[in-house]
Amino acid sequence: MCPESTPKRPRVYLHVGAPKTGTTFLQGVLWKNLDALKQQGVWLPGAHPEDHFRAGYDLRGLVQDADDPRDRWAGAWDAMAAEIRDSDSDVVVMSDERLAACTAEEVDRAVASLAPAEVHVIYTTRGLAELFPAEWQEHIKDHDTRTFDTWLGDVTAGKEKGEEWFWQVHDVADVLRRWGSAVPADRLHVLTLPPAGSPPNLLWERFTSVLGIDSDGVDTDVRANASLGAEGAEVLRRINEALPGFPVWHRVLLTREVLAHRILASRKNKTRITLPADWAHWVQEYTDRVVTDLKSRDFHIVGDLNELMPGDNAFEQAEGANPSDVLDAATDSIAGLLVHLSGMQDRDALLARAEEAERLVREHRQLAPIDRIKRTVVELGEQWKPVRAMLGAWRKAKSLRK
Repeated sequence: MCPESTPKRPRVYLHVGAPKTGTTFLQGVLWKNLDALKQQGVWLPGAHPEDHFRAGYDLRGLVQDADDPRDRWAGAWDAMAAEIRDSDSDVVVMSDERLAACTAEEVDRAVASLAPAEVHVIYTTRGLAELFPAEWQEHIKDHDTRTFDTWLGDVTAGKEKGEEWFWQVHDVADVLRRWGSAVPADRLHVLTLPPAGSPPNLLWERFTSVLGIDSDGVDTDVRANASLGAEGAEVLRRINEALPGFPVWHRVLLTREVLAHRILASRKNKTRITLPADWAHWVQEYTDRVVTDLKSRDFHIVGDLNELMPGDNAFEQAEGANPSDVLDAATDSIAGLLVHLSGMQDRDALLARAEEAERLVREHRQLAPIDRIKRTVVELGEQWKPVRAMLGAWRKAKSLRK
């Protein structure tokens, strides 16, 4: 009688976040080096990072808008779990920073669906002094209209209630508690984000040390999630106030990817966003509690917990964005969007988007702080000769500063 075969037991690493802790960099390196990683026995399921995000949306039960042009994600998690179970790979990596928000029930479903795999969780964290400004900008990209001061007050006040997305993904103890309900502590890997000025590949080296592979032999020249700066964030915040009706898919595909990432984040001479000095005590107390808790647990810590502490210049109070610099950022936004839209092949689609933007701007023309900018957008939409419009936008914006 032949002995029963032992089920394959690969190691599956779920990189669950947190957002704004180098996840864009790590995902970029992973997807850019599929062949090199495969030679070391590491495999990423799916064909594109969006496949991981879609699976995460499905796992967390997010409802997709009917008019969302992105691929449907209903059933995406189970499909990816089946793909992982059927693979011959020894090491599998799935990365979606929003998985940090999974409830205990969703965690149980995720781990059970991957059986008999040995599931590991990789969670990266960073100090609040840098995290607060970074996350506020992400909220602005996601159509939030709150100023930095207002957002800070709301986030800290809502911590105990669990109402803010921020704490669902960044409350270290709670995230690890939820994932620890189904994954042993020694398979919960906590990485600290190296501080500014560290060797550029240090985070990648920490990540690969968890996977048990060599960090060399890969191309790490990938796009990082750069800051908008105070000027870019203010422009985008005012646009959110002016155009409250944009659907989620539009914000993801155009506002976030084109306006925020390609145009505003690439601007030079941006003003750094820092925490007001009166937040220093709150941040220090919270950080002390986090570090003490992590030291008392059996988690696998990769990095230095002292990196979570506020730096010497963490609370340097900037004067904020100069109105003239905000106007420059707005002008760059208009010009950049025109360049993007002029590259569309479908002229009817181009005109339809222009008409819709014009209608929305006209409806909210009473918002005085950006009235001049909105009038410029409307006039350019009416003329719609891309090159002439870009020059006209620059001249009109320049004249408004006089």
